[in-house]
Amino acid sequence: MCALLTLTTSACQSEEAFNWSQLAESAGATATPAPAVESGALTVAMPTASGALDPLTNPSAAMQGLLKLSYESLLRLDDRYQPELWLAGSVTRTDTGYTIGLREGILFHDGKGLTARDVVTSYEAIVEAEESPWKEVVAPITDIRAEGERLLAVDTEEGYAALYALTFPIVSSASSGDYPAGTGPYAVSAYREGDSLDFTRWESWWRTPAQIPAIHAVACADDESVLNSFQAGILDVCAVDMLTVSSVTERSDVSRQDFLTGQVELLIPNLSGALGDLRLRTVLAHALNKHDIIANTYQNHGVAVDVPVLPDSWLAERVAGLEYDPDEARRLLQSLGWTDLDGDGYVDRYAAATPSPEPTPAPDGEEPTPSIDPEQVVASSEVLQGLLGREETPEASRPTENLVLTLLTNEEDTSSHRDAASRLVTQCAAVGIRLEVEAVPFADLAKNWQSGEYDLLLIAYQLPDDGDLSQLLRSDGANNRSGYSSAAMDAALDSLSSARSEEAYYNAMQRVYDCIIADLPLYTICMRTRTQIAGDCLTVPNVIHAGEPYRGIETWTHAPD
Repeated sequence: MCALLTLTTSACQSEEAFNWSQLAESAGATATPAPAVESGALTVAMPTASGALDPLTNPSAAMQGLLKLSYESLLRLDDRYQPELWLAGSVTRTDTGYTIGLREGILFHDGKGLTARDVVTSYEAIVEAEESPWKEVVAPITDIRAEGERLLAVDTEEGYAALYALTFPIVSSASSGDYPAGTGPYAVSAYREGDSLDFTRWESWWRTPAQIPAIHAVACADDESVLNSFQAGILDVCAVDMLTVSSVTERSDVSRQDFLTGQVELLIPNLSGALGDLRLRTVLAHALNKHDIIANTYQNHGVAVDVPVLPDSWLAERVAGLEYDPDEARRLLQSLGWTDLDGDGYVDRYAAATPSPEPTPAPDGEEPTPSIDPEQVVASSEVLQGLLGREETPEASRPTENLVLTLLTNEEDTSSHRDAASRLVTQCAAVGIRLEVEAVPFADLAKNWQSGEYDLLLIAYQLPDDGDLSQLLRSDGANNRSGYSSAAMDAALDSLSSARSEEAYYNAMQRVYDCIIADLPLYTICMRTRTQIAGDCLTVPNVIHAGEPYRGIETWTHAPD
């Protein structure tokens, strides 16, 4: 497969040096090897809430994964989540966006050839739809126009980031059958909403046809139902998020592949409270034992990372985060005046002296009269205390303040956050910090965090494909839960949006990561994984993607007994 760009991290070439016209159709796509033997049909799962069979509007992520068997896009993400040519044969940068050239010889399942008009109508259908999971994806695009049978003009104010917007599905604008026609390796042959979906191999696919002749999807209500169906021999392959899947993968006749989901577990500090102090946020960074949570809460269904980025992404960098070091956490606490004064295992410190009252404002033109606090005068004079028969207050009797932080998370029975929260309580206690958990229904989380009456928020967050963290970290980001505001971060995110080359985009993202490590506006616990399990009669040679579970299906073989 011809990648759009070749990533170079050792040295970055200038934007002017990059030649967008190098993305030519002549490179082509690597053909799939012809099958040695004919494979059998495959049975997979689909959700019972499957919805209408329209790839442009169906809201189900699971259905979108299935529909990618039939529907393709101008660009797709490669194994490192970087845009690469797919239905598009060339991409050329222009003053207003891009010029896209379509590959020749691509046919829809209804036999009609792919044209620029099909791309335009698919884009317009997404924009005009009341709801579509692709609306946010295509948001960087301001217009797409057909400028010939196989030529498109794409207008956008963004640079490299706009390439991710070209991954929406393309359907035929002249479809007349029961289902929208696509260009993928499989054509839809039958569909019963909430029950089943059937695909047949598309023999005229623009790459070598797939080896498996047909795919049958059956409805399953949830992960437990999926796993039960696999164990009963109904499904040949499935992907599940259940932590108990290890009991199945221990079977000798079952293969397992863990893959990243793009879901990140975040611990977000409320910067309007005690954790507005970067030094205290640094203490927590050293107290956080991510590997304990991954191993015990998520049963190793996660990967520890320092910043919210997929570790196998082309944007990932080996940044030096703050390591788990409870001794350093305790040392930093002591340097801030926090020690265990009463021996209960939690840190305290003597309360600050009561501030002197503000002086009484004087009439205009006169000096203000200094305000005198008699008690403060007595407290500062041993002679006066003696005359009044007072003794010096023992240190043990001085008022103290405790370091108590509140952790907010959701209380759903299916959530792992409650267990993760309990482990955070233990980890904080180990360095002397008292952490109290407030678990609320998921529907009430937004209301509770908006009240600001918490110190830490434990949530899951789905990363966008382009890695852009603006929603989380911009001063005005829609999902900025911490109140974080940084001119350096905003500038880095602005550079990301305006970057016109791969190198500029990569470098801007590294500046974003640097700001996260320096400012600690959030803590990244882990990137979650799911598990694909398959019978030993199925061979899956490629790496699985969360949004594309049947990626590389053309190379799969299924040889049932």
